[in-house]
Amino acid sequence: MKKNLLFVFIATILFSCSTKVEKQITFEQWRGENRDGKYQENELLKTWTEEGPELLWYNEDLGEGYGSPIITDSALYILASRDSVAIVVALDLKGNLKWQKDFGFEWNTSYPGTRSTPTLIDDLLYVSSGTGDIACMKSENGEILWTKNMLNDFHGKAPYFGYAQSLLINDSIVYAMPGGSDTNIVALNRYSGDIIWISKAKGEHPAYNSPRIVEIGGNQILVTYSKENFMGIDAKTGSLLWSESFTAKYPNHANTILYEDSAIYTSAPIGHGFLKYGLSDDGSSIKKIWHDTLIGNYFGGMIKLADKIYTGAGGRSKNLLMLNANTGQIKDSVETGSGSIIYADEMLYTYAHKSGKVCLIDSETFEIKGTFKVKKGTKEHFSHPVIKNGVLYIRHGNALLAYDIKLKK
Repeated sequence: MKKNLLFVFIATILFSCSTKVEKQITFEQWRGENRDGKYQENELLKTWTEEGPELLWYNEDLGEGYGSPIITDSALYILASRDSVAIVVALDLKGNLKWQKDFGFEWNTSYPGTRSTPTLIDDLLYVSSGTGDIACMKSENGEILWTKNMLNDFHGKAPYFGYAQSLLINDSIVYAMPGGSDTNIVALNRYSGDIIWISKAKGEHPAYNSPRIVEIGGNQILVTYSKENFMGIDAKTGSLLWSESFTAKYPNHANTILYEDSAIYTSAPIGHGFLKYGLSDDGSSIKKIWHDTLIGNYFGGMIKLADKIYTGAGGRSKNLLMLNANTGQIKDSVETGSGSIIYADEMLYTYAHKSGKVCLIDSETFEIKGTFKVKKGTKEHFSHPVIKNGVLYIRHGNALLAYDIKLKK
């Protein structure tokens, strides 16, 4: 009997150890989990009424800016500018202020206001301003743990419209691009801010894009732009693996790349246009597959679904385009207004830069299933929408609006 009880006890201990659940990591960043504009949501509305989805709440006291929010299950974080001061604003899920904290200075010329999105991992927030201030702080109360400045600490050179990068986290590393001739890209210890490596890269001003990590052949490649170059950097060492020169009349590289099945997709203004590259098996080189110079997506992002890519036509065009991802050929177009695009639950969402018009589009039929206009807020409609737990969040200048897009059962 005692042997049986001992066996049961040991078996219980072993079972409890083997079924131990690992702690769930909280991770939120620019354009979703993979920086690709796809939000892992389901049971969302497939059509809207004539008035659009229900407006749950709005907050018009943020301060100026164009950056998107990030949202957890209990809080929302967004950057704002007040009297040229860069501020992190934390709200609850009803739009009420939880705390706010200044961490540096914000860009105050050529479209004044914030232009990046916070990055959150577990209880730590990582933020950057248009003048190059970087901070790591506690998400619970805004307590600052460390700060850096890309101009003063790393000899950086801000681009014409200010720094617009949303910081990228990779394990214990946070990446930033000061754009100095000797300190072009830096990898910092995300807990202390200490330098891990420095890359000279191409030694030119940064672009306006947020980078992305590509994993291939056991290697990690940091893919990003500088002012006139497209680059792949070894994410662990900072070594420049490859680069492509892209000089254009308006060097405005602001879109995060897409990556799937050993292929990289880039999109920028007319002249540079839309390109697809194939990566070598180890990621050490790239080869151009196709190039369309007439498509001009300034900073609206792009979405890839199977063999289709959706992107704005750019410039003065009001059309959203559907491309064949294998050939680059335009398959269809629909008038939405030039702007940003995201995806969730088989539907595309566009937000027009000039008019503030929001469109709901069936990704298969490419039909518009609802529209409405964002009427609150200030200045241009440059922000990218965000979806979390059945709510569509849109930032318009000093305002943040939350819309209920959950399917009612």
